[in-house]
Amino acid sequence: MRISETFNRQGLAPLERGLPSLREVEKAIGRVLHQWPDAVAAPADNDRERLALQFLHRVTTWDWDGVPVSRLLQAAVAVFDDRRADREDLAPLRKFLIAEVEKSSISSFISGMFWVYIGSFVPDALHTEQLAISLSTRVGAFGERTDALLNRFPDLLIPRRAPRALTKVMDTAADPYLAVHEAGIHSPHAPGLMSTVHLAFINQIAGRLNKDEEQERLFLWLAPKTREALQVGAERAIAALLLPWTTQTISSDRQSRLSEWIVANYGDPRTQRGGIWAGFDPRLKDVLLGWLTKEDMNFFCDVVSATQDSHMWPPRRKFWMRLHERGYIDQAWVAFGSDAKAYAKANLMRDGAIKVNSRFGSQKDRNGSTSLLIMRIGRKIVVDGCHSYKTHVFDIDDPKAPRLYQSTYYCDDIMRASRASQSHLSIPAWESWVHRHI
Repeated sequence: MRISETFNRQGLAPLERGLPSLREVEKAIGRVLHQWPDAVAAPADNDRERLALQFLHRVTTWDWDGVPVSRLLQAAVAVFDDRRADREDLAPLRKFLIAEVEKSSISSFISGMFWVYIGSFVPDALHTEQLAISLSTRVGAFGERTDALLNRFPDLLIPRRAPRALTKVMDTAADPYLAVHEAGIHSPHAPGLMSTVHLAFINQIAGRLNKDEEQERLFLWLAPKTREALQVGAERAIAALLLPWTTQTISSDRQSRLSEWIVANYGDPRTQRGGIWAGFDPRLKDVLLGWLTKEDMNFFCDVVSATQDSHMWPPRRKFWMRLHERGYIDQAWVAFGSDAKAYAKANLMRDGAIKVNSRFGSQKDRNGSTSLLIMRIGRKIVVDGCHSYKTHVFDIDDPKAPRLYQSTYYCDDIMRASRASQSHLSIPAWESWVHRHI
């Protein structure tokens, strides 16, 4: 029984057509859809409930006076989203929309409902199956661009096959994002079907992510050159990127490239608690933290070497890097003085890094002439500084111990709070003192 007949039995007058004729609105929508063929203006989250209830009322009272197709499609987005697709009280509106797909003569509505299906796609969900069945009856009536997409990928209207249809394209493409976009999916990072495709693609290439070419393809998918980096589902991709290195040795160049790319696009897990790092697998996060520790120590040493002239610095550099190579240094963070900070920023930007201001802290005392390396070594916090600044060691539970990953440090405050310190006047004596205190 058609949905209009159901309303008729309830004493409500059915429409002569599936939707009212709105020629001028239809022309305007047509112009928009010509430029953005999958454009269904998604309503704001805080507007969706009101919109769903408003159109539920229109269905139950059969009141369609002055309703533009664009607004009805927004209601469709709302009623099929992940919060409302299973709501029983909204079932009459969903049934109406599904029925209208089968009998409407308005191509922009039919095409719009196809993109509602794509955007609300959930594997094995009833609403996805129902929309797919209804849309399958209108193949050829969607409009030129959507019809072209379905001609190339007819499996898009078979829910169990739809994700694989696009994953196959991505798996053979040098640039997966561009390949999907050029195939006719104009928002490859959109929710719904593309979220499912994303996870399928990650599963497909996970076993190959120890290879540079596969890493590059993943980079292009997650952070295309013309778009912001994908956030929803990105934690699965970064986890897959890090997993090979829990059992395999990674080269210094590859480690530097991967850690730089991850931090540039998803933030530093040491200073950023939210985003993809909330709930991230601690074992895999430790892999990245180990890389960042080495990167920061190397970078600190390089900057100090370039910005100060002291015969005592090279042996200190060798000592700290030797400790790191032997696995003593668990974490490290850098706080540069003003001159060193300017040099560090210039060289990071020269290497293409972004978010450079969050990559290290600032040291404010002594007119910014001193830079600090703050390390966690077991249960100790160790602070070393350039020039004549002594090395200071704190117990990790000491409330006066400086904390890693702060934005600002004051070297004189650290010096005054320290109970154990040693100068570098005799390198052998200094090395022996550090070993005893860590």
